[in-house]
Amino acid sequence: MYNDYASAICDDVLACRETGGSLGHKRVTVYDIARSVGVSHTTVARALRDSRDVTKGRREEIQRVAAEMGYRPDPHLAALSNYRKTLGPASFQGVVAWINHWEQPDQLRKFGEFERYWRGAEEVAGKQGFKLEDFRWPLNCSAKRLESMLVARGVEAVLIPPHNDLLNWGEFDWSKFSVLRFGMSVQSPDSNLVTADQFRATVMAVTRMHEYGYRRIGLAVDFDLDEHLGGNYHGGFAWTQNKLKLSPQVPPFAASAALHRRDSEEEARNLRRWIEQYQPDAILTSQPYLPQLLRDLGYRIPEDIAVAGTSVCDISVDAGIDQRSVEIGRIAMQMLIKQLNVGEQGTPLNPCRILVEGRWQDGQSLPPRN
Repeated sequence: MYNDYASAICDDVLACRETGGSLGHKRVTVYDIARSVGVSHTTVARALRDSRDVTKGRREEIQRVAAEMGYRPDPHLAALSNYRKTLGPASFQGVVAWINHWEQPDQLRKFGEFERYWRGAEEVAGKQGFKLEDFRWPLNCSAKRLESMLVARGVEAVLIPPHNDLLNWGEFDWSKFSVLRFGMSVQSPDSNLVTADQFRATVMAVTRMHEYGYRRIGLAVDFDLDEHLGGNYHGGFAWTQNKLKLSPQVPPFAASAALHRRDSEEEARNLRRWIEQYQPDAILTSQPYLPQLLRDLGYRIPEDIAVAGTSVCDISVDAGIDQRSVEIGRIAMQMLIKQLNVGEQGTPLNPCRILVEGRWQDGQSLPPRN
């Protein structure tokens, strides 16, 4: 009952604004443009947001006529329209492609963080009438061929999750798509992105470890990975060491780039040597294998060395940083749909970076010291 009543009110207000009624002054509307060009108002609406559902020639004609008639989008109408969409199930709007170019595509979403990106993005997409599709880019397929496949599927929006290897986009034409990426591991295209704020999260984690009574705090991360992330782990760690006036300062341990190196004798020797030299009482790590490697070397967690993870999703300890990855996925999809709705395609002149703050999660692997 309430939804029907609210929808009726919206219809009345929209009609008044479109026709110059008492709720608003006369303005050029999509209906005016449609009558001038001789097409439907839905065709005009699609052309104004540069949808490829309308031929290029027709889009250019409609956009030219709209400019000549002095058409300006009405933000109030957009808000009312969006409100009406919330009153009932969203109609199907299209497919958003989640580009997966991993050597083993099934491995991508086995990472807890990335699976949560997907869940958050899929939730928002469904509410807005979009379908998020895991679009697998074969390794032997060129980027131009991928572009053709996306166009054939009617895809207008692309979401790029993290990748281990740099992606070669070749002659891919980004002007055909609205695009957004997760994080800094994918360095091209230079699109808008949403990611965790690793610098502030590291500052928060090291500060909390210090508050819990740890004084010889170490960092164990892959240097190459952190370079792709902008050096945020090392930067946050060094800044916090200086802020807290930790003395002596424990230098970071250059962990292996591999994700599972328990069986590496060289990695074990390097880690033992680093521990014996600097005697950390707590370690913040990004490496999933490191907690078990410590146990293999005979160290007890947390009795001998306490451990916190930069991701409580993917590292086998229960204390550390909750990167709020579901929320990152939600925000990314909201931002991508907004780009699509306003016709923002290709790489922007001024890319936007949205950083989502993480939260500390207490756990038995790093308890407060007496």
